[in-house]
Amino acid sequence: MLATPGCERRSRLVATGVDLDSLAVSLGGEETGQSPFALARSAQFQARLKSQGYAELRELVAKHLGIEVADPRSTGQGGRGRGQDDSADAVASDLATCLADRTPRLHILGPQKLAWPGGEMETDDLLIVSGETLHLIGVRTYAMVGEVADPAKVAATSRELAVEIVALRSHLGDAARCSTRTLLVLPKNFGLSPTAAVLDVAPQVARVHALSAGLEWGGEQPVWNEPAPKFGDGCPQCPLMGACAGELVEQRRVARLGSAVANVVGGTLDEALLEPPPDLGVRQRLQAMRDGRSVRRTTRRHVHLPDRPLVVVGYHLAGEPAAVLALHYGTSPEDGKLLVAAEPRDREQRMALLREFAADLCSYVEEFAAVEPVVRRDMTVVECAVDAPQLITPNGATAQWLTDLLARYLRGSEDLAAQHLSWFGSRRVLPGSSVTTAMTDVLTTHWATGQLPAEDVHLPSLLSWLGVDVADVPMGPIPDPRWDSGVLASALGAPGLVTAAVSGPLETAWSATWRAWDFVRAELPEIGAHVADRWERDRWSYTRHRERIAEGTAAIASRLSGVPAFRFLHELETRTVALERQMALDDPLVMTGYLISGDALSGTVSKVDREHTLASPTGRELLRPRIWLHCDAEFGRPIGTQLWLAADPRVMVTVAAVEPGGVELLVQKGAVQRNALGRLPQVGEEVVFAPFGGEDVFPSRLPEQLPWQFGIASPDPADADSLQTDGDSGE
Repeated sequence: MLATPGCERRSRLVATGVDLDSLAVSLGGEETGQSPFALARSAQFQARLKSQGYAELRELVAKHLGIEVADPRSTGQGGRGRGQDDSADAVASDLATCLADRTPRLHILGPQKLAWPGGEMETDDLLIVSGETLHLIGVRTYAMVGEVADPAKVAATSRELAVEIVALRSHLGDAARCSTRTLLVLPKNFGLSPTAAVLDVAPQVARVHALSAGLEWGGEQPVWNEPAPKFGDGCPQCPLMGACAGELVEQRRVARLGSAVANVVGGTLDEALLEPPPDLGVRQRLQAMRDGRSVRRTTRRHVHLPDRPLVVVGYHLAGEPAAVLALHYGTSPEDGKLLVAAEPRDREQRMALLREFAADLCSYVEEFAAVEPVVRRDMTVVECAVDAPQLITPNGATAQWLTDLLARYLRGSEDLAAQHLSWFGSRRVLPGSSVTTAMTDVLTTHWATGQLPAEDVHLPSLLSWLGVDVADVPMGPIPDPRWDSGVLASALGAPGLVTAAVSGPLETAWSATWRAWDFVRAELPEIGAHVADRWERDRWSYTRHRERIAEGTAAIASRLSGVPAFRFLHELETRTVALERQMALDDPLVMTGYLISGDALSGTVSKVDREHTLASPTGRELLRPRIWLHCDAEFGRPIGTQLWLAADPRVMVTVAAVEPGGVELLVQKGAVQRNALGRLPQVGEEVVFAPFGGEDVFPSRLPEQLPWQFGIASPDPADADSLQTDGDSGE
């Protein structure tokens, strides 16, 4: 419920004790379940924690919580101690003993039934550190790689722990004894060694209290479709997602598009489109849902798609990102190569697969060795790569898996391939870069659909809105849990069976990625004017990457701190601003969004006074031409708003007066010298004045003292190269 806030339907069903999974199946849904490989991984990690009397776990408690715990007390398998009966009283007694224990001790409890308004709440195994203050320990099996865990999974864990804390506090006389500071225990990197971090879930606990207090627990169960649903990006995790979506589509309700749209307009599609909102993105999504097909967001292509990219799709075992099951890759739809590990949990087999992929990756990258001379402003001559490699994946999750996780995993055995993947990863997160491209991101940049943004990350669903039919299979990097249990589990270990099992889904994912690539190139043949400039930045970055490899200074991406982190965040901000500006100036449809919202101004030039002057404070006459625009739409921005001529962003004006049907503009820069008056528009010309001036140059100056959130500068010089940005790429 915390993941889908404000959904009356889910709130009322849960509050009255309805089993949503069973309800979804009865409404025609399918049981999803969990992959047997994820369950096996969890069991392995739990067994590792139990070894040697939870010695490693007690060390983590001492290190992160500062509590030296005594020998652990366990209720045994299933939450019940040896020799105890199977009654609820025995379980409650174990929990009561733990909660009453004032000695710092680790308590391992089995599944519990905790008091909750309107009934009971069942939990999985509980690990609690007793004492004057109680601390809850959360054990999960998603990895902490390089001291960083998946933020979405950490957020979900925070919500789960918060609910358990609220339930535990109901068993305590002093609720404050149960701390909101929890310990999250995860596998470290790609093995089973445990690591941990303190996770304070106080905000989530407050949300649980607020949500719980606002619900009427217990009572008569409502008919499932009586309460109103509220759609959002958390809905794909709800069992009722399919039923609710079908209902809202049938009723043509705007709520189907999620809270981002429903908060702007409400009711039905027809009602919302009678008076379209002043937000082009919302209008386009409403039109897409009404028509049942995607709507263009751009008239030009704003990404570089070369003739020979390296397209990669792949699967890994659930719960083990390093256990590569299969990779399908190549530089054209006809030359795909499939690599399969019959038993990916066998390190030798998966390393053999990765070594072959690494060799092919290096061969592909080496094809871009050609350079050309470039004369710089200081008349020195440097060499820049003529072209750069491009890595294309079906979705962002696959790109992150390849360029981040596998780059780290390969760093000890295939340094060159790991360095290449790390460079691809460094460009993946930079707005406007085309080096590492996820096709779902490309499609959503150029087309709007009538579904949730969370649904747009699934390539087959996205392509269906574009009229491209492909089979609906997981695009990777994680397969379908039902396929894991029904097909893969019985085939593992037999090369022929595994190859037969994975070749079909991966061939579909491979074909879908290429079809998306072909579709974008065919539908958007005209390319934005600034795309070449952004690709030139990528070429310069690749040139610097090759130089680092030759010098032996290339590094694998690591967690940044200090100066590298400050500079990297600086570049992210710079590129975000620059990309928004470039797309608007290149594409009239994108600029239309700014006109509709009132941030830009368009009209016909009715009069130009090129000789208008103003007196400066010193008495000098300053040339400040005036421009009068006839506008069809009202301009609601205040006097003094700064705008730039879209056709020539050197010309900056301020709004001097707004009258019915017209706007008076005063030129302030770019055309205030007589030799520059030719930049001014002519009478009768259709012009646009936008909130984008000439592209700003943000020098990478360091403050005298870094803000606290960036920590301290790293003493290791290699860290400065761990994420290669344009600031040090030689541009």
